[in-house]
Amino acid sequence: MNNIFKYNVSNINKNYSFFLNGVSTASNPLDNTLIFVNKNKDEYFEKLFTIKEAVIILLSDIEKEKKSKIASSNLIILSNNPRLEYAKLLYKILKETGYYNSQNYYLRDGYYYGENLKLGENTIIEPFVRIGNDVEIGDNTIIKSGTIINNNVKIGNNCYIRENSVIGGEGFGIETDIDGKTYRIPHVGGVEIRNNVEIGALTTVCSGTIEKTLIKDYVRIDDHVHVAHNVMLEEGVLIVAGTVIGGSTKIGKNSRTAPNTAIKNGLKIGSNVVMGMSARVNENLPDNIIVTNEKADTLENIKKYSKYKKQIIDNL
Repeated sequence: MNNIFKYNVSNINKNYSFFLNGVSTASNPLDNTLIFVNKNKDEYFEKLFTIKEAVIILLSDIEKEKKSKIASSNLIILSNNPRLEYAKLLYKILKETGYYNSQNYYLRDGYYYGENLKLGENTIIEPFVRIGNDVEIGDNTIIKSGTIINNNVKIGNNCYIRENSVIGGEGFGIETDIDGKTYRIPHVGGVEIRNNVEIGALTTVCSGTIEKTLIKDYVRIDDHVHVAHNVMLEEGVLIVAGTVIGGSTKIGKNSRTAPNTAIKNGLKIGSNVVMGMSARVNENLPDNIIVTNEKADTLENIKKYSKYKKQIIDNL
């Protein structure tokens, strides 16, 4: 990912002097980044053994041999809750490096933009748009009035971003400590929107937590849709108004939703799947199926059907 800060690790532990320049995941760890590992999986450690000059937050019960091998080239921090420790430390780093208050805006043709803006040819940006740092917008793309594009966003060619949408805002990632205090996990992964994509009015596409939220070619998203952090929408996906897509969900090619579809976080939806009106999707879906919710009914009938359903299941 892009370098999002430069932070001397001596501020954490004076016995170390290398610099961090970003964050990475346990499944794709990178040198000179901050990483947390919530599970002691061998597949993670095989990769962690190969990196250097990173700060790695590990579970306290990690085996001594693995800990020593990682510590030979990195600073490790042990924690009973690495995700919480990561949230606290990353927030501290971002605050100390000025990530939250270093934005400089410039005015052009009625819209505001930050540092390192790259614009393609024939791009139209209407007045009252605000664009953050390190943003790239391709050719023949239209950004309608009121849109907010935050840091580390890439938008491709021939896209249409409708009024008052928010691209790259922080997702809702919260960790709670043993005393019940809540901590927001900074989302710095950004968003990539590829070519020929439409984003509807008043729609939010949240920044990835560590790696980017990704919307591929020919995706069409209606108004009033929420796309959470780390979501991946494959080519040709159609998302209709009122849909809520939970974080880290992956939706396959040419699948579509109907109004008020709700998709649980972390699911894998296959290709050519139709999710009907008000569908509540709580589990992975294979390719080429149609799912929907039952129509509205009286409370008395719902109670009766629920009773019959339980009896049938109990007798299976």
